[in-house]
Amino acid sequence: MAADYTDLLALMGDVLRAVDRQTEENKRNIEDLGNRFEAIFNRFAEATSDGFSRMEKKIDGVKQEVAGVKQEVAGVKQEVAGVKQEVAELRADVRQIDQRLVRIETNQAMQADMLHRLEILESIVLRKAS
Repeated sequence: MAADYTDLLALMGDVLRAVDRQTEENKRNIEDLGNRFEAIFNRFAEATSDGFSRMEKKIDGVKQEVAGVKQEVAGVKQEVAGVKQEVAELRADVRQIDQRLVRIETNQAMQADMLHRLEILESIVLRKAS
């Protein structure tokens, strides 16, 4: 008698259908995981891009602050140069004033000496005249 494989064939059919169902479920799970991974990756990429954009803005702000400070420093340097020039001019004025004072003091001493000599001369003349 020929062997009856119907039960075996039915069992194999059930196994194949179960494998097909599992394969489809695995495909759906893999697709779902892929979609979730893509969504997570996109959020990460967006967050990273946003972070870089914020950092670039902060760097630009710092660059502007540095440029402002450089301008202020240049202004201060210019002011210092002006003050140095004024100090040099004032020193020159003080030297001229000192020279004038020395001449005035010298002239006063000479005038006092001349006045004294004139007084002596006057007293000599007055004595001879009397």
